[in-house]
Amino acid sequence: MEREYQVRLYRPGDEEQIIQLLQMGFDGWPQFDVNCEPIDHWKWKFLDNPLKTKLICVAESENKVVGCYHMVIVNVKIRDNIAIWRLIADLVVHPEYRQLGIYRKMWEYAAKKANEIGLNFSYWVSGNPIIISTSKDYPGFPYPILNLVRIKDIDKQLKAMPMNNAWLYKIGFHTSKLTNPFRNILKKHEADWQSLPVYEVNSFTDILEEFWTKISKHYNFIIARNREYLNWRYCDPRAGGFVIRQVEIEGQILGFSVLKINKLRKDYPVGFIVDVITSPNRLDVANRLIADAVDYFDNQNINIINCLVIKDHPIEMIYRRHGFLDSKMKFYLYFGSPDTEREKLEIELNKIKTDSKDRLYFSYGDIDSLPSRLPIRR
Repeated sequence: MEREYQVRLYRPGDEEQIIQLLQMGFDGWPQFDVNCEPIDHWKWKFLDNPLKTKLICVAESENKVVGCYHMVIVNVKIRDNIAIWRLIADLVVHPEYRQLGIYRKMWEYAAKKANEIGLNFSYWVSGNPIIISTSKDYPGFPYPILNLVRIKDIDKQLKAMPMNNAWLYKIGFHTSKLTNPFRNILKKHEADWQSLPVYEVNSFTDILEEFWTKISKHYNFIIARNREYLNWRYCDPRAGGFVIRQVEIEGQILGFSVLKINKLRKDYPVGFIVDVITSPNRLDVANRLIADAVDYFDNQNINIINCLVIKDHPIEMIYRRHGFLDSKMKFYLYFGSPDTEREKLEIELNKIKTDSKDRLYFSYGDIDSLPSRLPIRR
């Protein structure tokens, strides 16, 4: 007999079953270490966002939550417009209820409810071939997004994260390191960027708001990073324990970085440069922050460091100069909207294609979680 179910909005009291379902579906949730109970992290992520908006859908069968569909609410700036968007995250269907169309029903129901409250636009990121296949009809970001890695010991990496034809990857890795054309870039300005002061901070203060107001005019695509958002995203103790580093001179921020070590795998912790944002055209500040990040991870004995960059963005050159290489693990960024808004969205995305890439920004900070197991290239 076919199982019956209904799709509805989240109600207080669903939390325990949702957490159980997430932990089952993702083989543990969240997929990185947090210094709190999973339910506290869940409340931070989906209920306590600074925009005071929540949108969570569940599928229920016989008083049991068998599917969940979450959205993180953020402000997205595209050219001169800032609007509230939803980042689609943490979709799970119980194994016993798959192949019943629950995923599609939750997707359609969530879109309907989102449109009713004016959340017309959404985005999601995936390296999962199944999600990529089902997303092919949605508009994507106009440029590739690269996962760059810096690996100290390739043998240690391949032992921790085995892959097919590892010997070919190893040869390619060593060849890329030897032929890296960016190694000597900016050397003549070494003293200038090395002298920039970097401070660790526990929260973002009023001067961050001044910094964001200035740099936001430069960007034509970026998830908005005002003070309130950044303090929620990185400084709340339930968020995951991020390290924030800041270049500040005479009371003015020139740039900041956000770092995270994912210690979910205690035998092989993974480093992430989650964010590096600077004043426009300040590659010296980016250089200083990335060098500082590498030193931080090296001091913590982290073998692999990851970051996301838009291909051919000026900061890619800086990363490569510090020994980062293309992992070849592609991340795909897709956008959704109601049919009535699709043309408007595509017009805005087409405009982005004509923009200089330094006016576009996307990073691990714009994804709802950090992977403990990176995609394995087959």
